[in-house]
Amino acid sequence: MIETLLHYNINAPRYTSYPPANLFRKAENELEVKELWIASNALGSSNLSFYFHIPFCSKRCLFCGCTSETIKEDSYREEYMQAIAKEMDKKLLWIDSSRVVTQVHFGGGTPTSVPVCDLKFILDRLKEKFTFSAGAEIAIECNPASVTKELLSELALAGFNRISYGIQDFNLETLRIIGRDPSLIDVPSLVSLSHELGFHSVNLDLIYGLPGQTLESFSESVSKAIESKPDRIALFSYAHVPWKRPEQKHLESFVIPDAYHKMSFFLKAREMFREANYQSIGMDHFVIPTDSLYLAAKEGLLHRNFQGYCTRSTTGQVYAFGSSAISQLDNAYLQNTHVTSDYIDKVKHEEMTEVRVHPLTETEKIWRNIIERLMCNNALKINEIEKKVLGSRWDRLCALEKEGLLEKIADNEIRTTELGSLVIRYLVSVIDPLLENQKTEGVFSKTI
Repeated sequence: MIETLLHYNINAPRYTSYPPANLFRKAENELEVKELWIASNALGSSNLSFYFHIPFCSKRCLFCGCTSETIKEDSYREEYMQAIAKEMDKKLLWIDSSRVVTQVHFGGGTPTSVPVCDLKFILDRLKEKFTFSAGAEIAIECNPASVTKELLSELALAGFNRISYGIQDFNLETLRIIGRDPSLIDVPSLVSLSHELGFHSVNLDLIYGLPGQTLESFSESVSKAIESKPDRIALFSYAHVPWKRPEQKHLESFVIPDAYHKMSFFLKAREMFREANYQSIGMDHFVIPTDSLYLAAKEGLLHRNFQGYCTRSTTGQVYAFGSSAISQLDNAYLQNTHVTSDYIDKVKHEEMTEVRVHPLTETEKIWRNIIERLMCNNALKINEIEKKVLGSRWDRLCALEKEGLLEKIADNEIRTTELGSLVIRYLVSVIDPLLENQKTEGVFSKTI
């Protein structure tokens, strides 16, 4: 099976957005940005999702592809949080105050690298302007190496109800190679404590294909993750992209698993999760049967954005703040500058923080919807308008039935096979018009 899958191991986008971020253009002026934000109020879901990027980490982990930097002096972090507050003061005025907040996500970096009171200040600022739904998701990403019982209690009291721990691997030698410290609290106790303190959902991140990993060592990590009894487990593929992350060059002195071994890690992990009654969601998530993602998946109501898989009933357009943050609106993508000092300076001088933007055409919206449905549901049923937009690419996709990647249910409907679901990025790339005249090697990671 693995040999067959390797045939589809190509360079392709991860499709967290469409078009992918590398195709965003330079933002022209703040008027353009403001008009896109204001126009978004009358489009798509009226629900509001907010994302806040906290870029600071105690140290840079070598595997990480996120925008982050090592923690600097307290005054610098305070400046950054003040900049976020000032960015909010300006841009929240562009959002209709009658809209309801259903989701808030703090990512990084390490969001808890700033005091919890600063995070609560942001939440309180949102609550002053908007109504929060009864079941609003307030999520935060954490490095377990810095999580204490006291910190968890503070987060719970501040209103956070979902938490994700970047475990990556349980093997101490693998963690040493990638520059990651182990969890302060043993992980089963950490998960249990999180539930006791009122977190409705606890997620563990694992990464397969890391330097130094073996099938045996990673299987042990998977087993420990299962024993910890989280609600969700995200199983991410390590993307070795030294052309984007030069620090990853240091990892080449260790044995980096090739595509064959990476896929063997993934298949073994998937088998173990399924045996433990975790349900497969999308490309790389596994959840307990009562989880909202599983329930949404059964109804074809999964959604995917830069923060991962979520439900359509919860997620709205995403309005993002902080350095590198990307707003995902119904009519556009807008990305802030990656450089934290530049972000602080732009806010301080009341300059535009967005450096890249992509207003969506009506045709691109159709493409985005098609691709998202295929990525989320492992199935696609198209209408006449969509069939016209797809053109010959629909026939090209359907032809993969001969390769055992999908089943054609009707003239306008396909469903992936078990094999096809494992190479869903490849299937999407077959219909992606943007890849026909674009270099992919050295731009996108491999699908395996």
